[in-house]
Amino acid sequence: MQTRIAALSAFALVATTPAFAGDPVIGKQKATACVICHGGENFGGIFYTLQLAGRNADKLAIKTNKYKTLKVLHPMMNMAVAFYTEKEIEDVAAYYQSIGKPFLTSPFFTIKGDDEVLPAAAAAPAAAPYTVAAK
Repeated sequence: MQTRIAALSAFALVATTPAFAGDPVIGKQKATACVICHGGENFGGIFYTLQLAGRNADKLAIKTNKYKTLKVLHPMMNMAVAFYTEKEIEDVAAYYQSIGKPFLTSPFFTIKGDDEVLPAAAAAPAAAPYTVAAK
């Protein structure tokens, strides 16, 4: 009985471990070229709408691997990640997730796909500011 409990506990631990477990310290070293456009701890990057700080590491690694395998075409990104290994991509993704929120953000732009989930009341369309009475 105890071996079954131990086996189930081990399975539960493995099942809840994230698929991408990169090292943020190594990722910081590997992300030196990425920081120019995507920012870092103390720099927002030259394109603040492309900031990666605080993004989900799993999603970021999946998207970056799509650039690497040419499933998503973007000349700069395809060249930039062409020589990264899958482990290096996971490390860089872990680094960006570990930073937290971006250094500087614009109130006018959001990063597509990273929008925070709004409560149901906030997501519902607002009522018209006036009503017209029927005759």
